[in-house]
Amino acid sequence: MKLFVISLLLIICLPSLFADVRTFVHETKDLVMVRTAEGRPVFEYRKKPSEKAKNNAPDFARTGYIHPLYSPSGKIITGDYAPDHPHQHGLFFAWTKSSFRGKPTEFWNQKKKLGDIRFHRFLGKTESKKSLSLKFEQIFTAGKDSDQPILKETWKITVPKKKLPYYQFDLISIQSCATEDPLLIEKYHYGGMAIRGNDQWFKLDKDGNPLGEMITSEGKNRENGNHTRPRWVAMHGPVDGQTCGVVVMNHPNNFRFPQWVRLHPSKPYFVYAPMVEEPFKISPDKPYISKFRYFTYDGTLDHDVIEGSWNEWIRN
Repeated sequence: MKLFVISLLLIICLPSLFADVRTFVHETKDLVMVRTAEGRPVFEYRKKPSEKAKNNAPDFARTGYIHPLYSPSGKIITGDYAPDHPHQHGLFFAWTKSSFRGKPTEFWNQKKKLGDIRFHRFLGKTESKKSLSLKFEQIFTAGKDSDQPILKETWKITVPKKKLPYYQFDLISIQSCATEDPLLIEKYHYGGMAIRGNDQWFKLDKDGNPLGEMITSEGKNRENGNHTRPRWVAMHGPVDGQTCGVVVMNHPNNFRFPQWVRLHPSKPYFVYAPMVEEPFKISPDKPYISKFRYFTYDGTLDHDVIEGSWNEWIRN
């Protein structure tokens, strides 16, 4: 398996692909975009539904997520409104089987119309010598057509100001009850912080295997890694003929760490799912806080590079 073979030639011969993460922020009525100093896109946060929403039923329209997520060379890592799963949106957080005040709620499978997640407001940016941070607020409602808030969620996204051979940022999600009543997250085999990969990774190679591959921190793949509990998961594959990928790390401070993962057997998505074996509640007196690190890259990436980023992250 060629995944994670160190690519020194890529690093030595193609320095232009090194991510200069000195960044600036551009806000429009539809999105908030982060770019490098050279104008290369890093990611876009959706304040309004993307153009692809027009090609799908209104139930699938969504805001409050990241898409596109880019590699340093500009390849799009994420997918949105995929034909097979139009309810999956780039880098998104959604609970699945749940209940509020004794009634079922559902934020993942949008067709059920039992819940909705919406961008509420951009809380601005802060900068230091070492990093740029952005804050966003989303609202979880009691139905697609309801304005009854269940949760308020804040995302703090921090981008370091240093040169790396990949794009990197950390995301902290804080989910707080909007009322005096809890949200029950029921036992289920998926739901939580998820990422949908580029639709090209859904295509099959000559042997009938998906072009998009996954590997966990323990060296497991989509065939034997589903519902295991890794520290990180990487997903990669060709986009427009060039290999690129993304790593998602799960912090040791997170609830039920190491959390279970749902690695789909054929589709390019995975999700950290802390309710796989037993339910839990998000209560008014205790916000649900989770931390994730992301980085995207071109070519292949060495296992030691990922581990180095992991160790640096958990020490801070």
